[in-house]
Amino acid sequence: YNLGDVCIEYLIDENNYISLQMFPESKKELRTKPWELEPPPFKPNERYLNGWFLGRLAYYHLVGHDSMAPAFTMKNFDLDLRLESQNISEKDGKTVIETLMTSDEGCKVMHRLTYICGLGGFEVETEFVNNSGKDVTLDMLTSFTLDNLSPFQMDDAPNTYSFHRFYGGWSKEGKPVSQTIEDLSLEKPWCPWQQCANNERFGAVGSYSTRRFFPTAVFEDKKAGVMWGAQMASNSTWQMELTRWDDSLSFTGGPGDREFCGWKKNVKNGESFKAPKAYIAVSDGGLEEVCARLTDMHKTARKAYGEQGIPTSFNEYCATWGTPTQEKMLNFCKILKPYDIKYLVIDAGWCNAGCEQEGNGEWNIDKSIFPDVKAMNKTIRENGMIPGIWFEFEVTTDGSKMFMPEYDFMHLTKDGHVLKSWHTRSYWDFRREDVREYLYEKVINFLKDNDFGYIKVDYNANIGMEIDGAESGAEALRQHLECVRDFFKLMKKEIPDLVIENCASGGNRNDPSMLGVAAMGSFSDAHESVEIPYIAANMHYLMLPAQSLVWCVVREDDTKDRLAYSLAATFLGRVCLSGDIDKAPEWQCELIKDAMDFYKNLENIIENGRTKLYGNRSNSMRYPTGIQAIARKTEDEMMVVYHAFDGDIIDLEIDIPDGFKLADSFNADKFIVSDSKVKIIDAKPLTAGAVLLRK
Repeated sequence: YNLGDVCIEYLIDENNYISLQMFPESKKELRTKPWELEPPPFKPNERYLNGWFLGRLAYYHLVGHDSMAPAFTMKNFDLDLRLESQNISEKDGKTVIETLMTSDEGCKVMHRLTYICGLGGFEVETEFVNNSGKDVTLDMLTSFTLDNLSPFQMDDAPNTYSFHRFYGGWSKEGKPVSQTIEDLSLEKPWCPWQQCANNERFGAVGSYSTRRFFPTAVFEDKKAGVMWGAQMASNSTWQMELTRWDDSLSFTGGPGDREFCGWKKNVKNGESFKAPKAYIAVSDGGLEEVCARLTDMHKTARKAYGEQGIPTSFNEYCATWGTPTQEKMLNFCKILKPYDIKYLVIDAGWCNAGCEQEGNGEWNIDKSIFPDVKAMNKTIRENGMIPGIWFEFEVTTDGSKMFMPEYDFMHLTKDGHVLKSWHTRSYWDFRREDVREYLYEKVINFLKDNDFGYIKVDYNANIGMEIDGAESGAEALRQHLECVRDFFKLMKKEIPDLVIENCASGGNRNDPSMLGVAAMGSFSDAHESVEIPYIAANMHYLMLPAQSLVWCVVREDDTKDRLAYSLAATFLGRVCLSGDIDKAPEWQCELIKDAMDFYKNLENIIENGRTKLYGNRSNSMRYPTGIQAIARKTEDEMMVVYHAFDGDIIDLEIDIPDGFKLADSFNADKFIVSDSKVKIIDAKPLTAGAVLLRK
């Protein structure tokens, strides 16, 4: 099937086993046919013995089934799963290929691959159906499978492959790390026997879906110049696995399996279970392009849960540090009006809590600091802004009556004990109707009654691997977090104009699942540190810049260079101002106004552009050196934003497409723009600037 500029091939052997391979249409003639090779005689002293295995379109494992390689992989490369039928449908620019497979025992797997015209990637859904005549227990199921990597090599391809992953971490989100297959010790051993193979299995455990790894990874064939990417859409435990089985490699992902997190799921006869959605893509355009094709797939959900354009916001947190008041908010409202800020957001500390992180659960306004919220919000709206407010409604914290033992029955437990983090935070059980009803009143009705149009949903601790209440602790966790996500959907259903910000101590759950039910996600809790532009650039690989909310904290003692550095970082995503804007001297106000005016021209390029990273930025994010330039381009526009870090700064030259001319700039004294190049010359440490070009 030719879908966009990609060729999708389903390989079927004489036993009706089936697998998938995909590649750029431009590379079609370069692909090899390893199935045409004869199996060689076994010679222990040979340097290379060829071997190729068809692979599978999906993998699953049932309790009671043999495991080919316990503690190595739960993928069974001899899985009895044969093609039964394949159908293709096309409607309204969407192409769906449904492949039904069946096993001898009657279990079936439906694999759906969806292409949406205009988007660069593919959506994959895998559903296990139990038609065996008896109940079974599933303990591994893939969401996506990319076997036969690479289809451009006829042997085990030494020094040819790399694997790209993106690490998480508080205030250091999205660190790209590339390793060769040799670095990962995934070379093919001398012996071709299957049990001699190896794998790399990784993921996120618990309710922080991007805590250690982001659910995005890319396999690269450097000789062919082609990359295959995949991304999991899961707000619960997920895993990916790169497996060396023979000459080629197998790249899969899905919910965490039994070996990874203890997961198992009972599936009754006649019932089914659908793995989390995944996105896959292939490109010969480099790492930025294959990742952009993956994040393209987020655009459909953003249309449903986002808003028009990319409005700017002001969050008071770094101005008050947990001590907001009605008087302060009204003062910010007055001060911010010249900057055309759209969302004015109250952060933690607004309720009868005692402090910003403790005492939360009742969610009652502290009348001593917010005597008349409705009147305040009316004034905010009359000044052209939308009032917003912070919640961490999935938890209760020490100091709240809802944290006390009489409410333990409504909270998550582990081994019969209420699950707590740091002794101060417990978790509502969203599987319970009484919990959902309570939060409907405390959150949804509160937003309605007080005319809030924006909610920042924070989440400041990880539940961990398992909770009580299902056939496995990991399955119970999955069910709970599915109900949490459903509550996000309910908020939007009940308040259609509501704008939802997804936050988890910054960027700890910016996975496609949670971003799919929010307008935007906080990119990080890096509020005013020098690594902000480094992190913001990382997030271009992993989420839509139009959903990446980037902090710019204004300080009254900022120099011009330091303030411009902070402001320019927001051009890499969504503007979130904070800090001493009420104390800013006139020259700072003018610089902020210049930045916001420049940002107004970036809507199309942030929403629809493609990113390319230039420069020599260092490996360290905390102590960055070098220079970073982000060039983001559409057919008609191009934006270049540079940030010079602390030393080792080089000059840069970036090619300009024919016919592009300078249209606007911000703090651009280090730029030289000609007919063919954008040059950044003699940039000083901790400076930044930006230019916009148009055709």
